[in-house]
Order: sequence, then C-alpha cells, then structure tokens
Amino acid sequence: MSILPTKHSIISLVSILTIWATLAFSQKGPHSLGEPILTDSLSTMFIPSRYTETLFTSNKLASWGNYYANILVYDFKKDTYKKLFEKDTFIEAFTFGSTHYPYSSRTDTKIKNLTGDWVFLLVKTKDTNKSGRIDEKDASVLFAVSTKGDRLKQLTEESENVESFTAYERQGFVFIKIQRDSDNDGAFKSEDKNYYLRKLSLKDLSWGNAIEVN
Repeated sequence: MSILPTKHSIISLVSILTIWATLAFSQKGPHSLGEPILTDSLSTMFIPSRYTETLFTSNKLASWGNYYANILVYDFKKDTYKKLFEKDTFIEAFTFGSTHYPYSSRTDTKIKNLTGDWVFLLVKTKDTNKSGRIDEKDASVLFAVSTKGDRLKQLTEESENVESFTAYERQGFVFIKIQRDSDNDGAFKSEDKNYYLRKLSLKDLSWGNAIEVN
C-alpha cells in the first residue's frame, strides 16, 4: 500500500525549499549558507552561515569552511527565522558519527551535536591567547541550545578548552573532555597536558564531578 503525500505536506516542503533558496541567493559578502539541518521535526531547522574566501585576507580561523559564522534558526511552521548568536563568531561545524539520534534532514547521517532536546556547540568566542586573531589555540567554549533554538546557554568559560564531547542519550548525559591552560598564557597547546572529564546531565544541564588523575 503506497502512501501519497498530502497537499499540506507538499506546501510545507515547498515553503522550506523556497526560504532556503531565497536566503542563499540573496546572501552577499563574506558569508554563504550551508544546508539546513532538521533539529525539531515539528517546527525547526538550523541553517548554518559559513565564512567564505573573502574573509581569509583578515587572517581569521575560518579556513575551508570548518567554522560557521552563525546559525539561522528557521521556524518552518511560522515561516520566520532569526540569528542564534547576536554577533557572528566561530562555531565549529557539526560533526558526524557515533550517536544514534537524531539525523540530518537530507542524508540521514548521524550528527553528534544533536540530542532529543539539545544541540551542543563548540564556539571560539574570543582571542584568549591575544595573538590578534581567532586561531586554533584559542579556547573552545561549550554552548547548548534547545532544538527549537529558543534557549541558548553558555556552559564553560574561556579559561578552559573543551576538546571534545560525546552524547550518551540513553544514559541521559554528555561526557566532555576539558583541557586546562597549564601555563596560564591563554593558549591551548599540545604541551598543556592537564585534562579532565566531566559529565553533563541532559535533563537539566547540571554538571557532575571532575574525573582526573592527580
């Protein structure tokens, strides 16, 4: 038995594609729009705004599209959108791999940043090593935002570097690897070998104890 798409679903799909195309072709300057990522199947898509080659001359970090400048939160029910961050920043691009839920809207590839209620972002918010530019040695700060894009929360500070995180959704937590700045120079390098692990609750974003070798 085949199931034909309803008139309403076709109209909704056309609306989504139209707004994406309109945004993409109207975008000018040092940014371009990436492919939409479905974060809440009932209402919301995240559309990454990427840095382009025109920014390279300013000696910034965003080479080869590895970083987003911002994220547009698109409500396809209301046909409206907004910027996630007030000012453009350096958001590490979503990574793909080990988690089992949810999926990309286009390829069904597993996206590690997403859980049922939260999207996790690693963001380089400032020039912590005072080199005059944002680069790979500046701290990556962990943010969480609801899948609807209406609650954004900074979870760590610029004094430490979040190196990685893994979501264990069935168990209800995210496990995070954090690097300390051993010599207090604001730069996070391979020589800074002081790491620890910490659990973050998916229920209320509360922290567990630091796990480290003394």
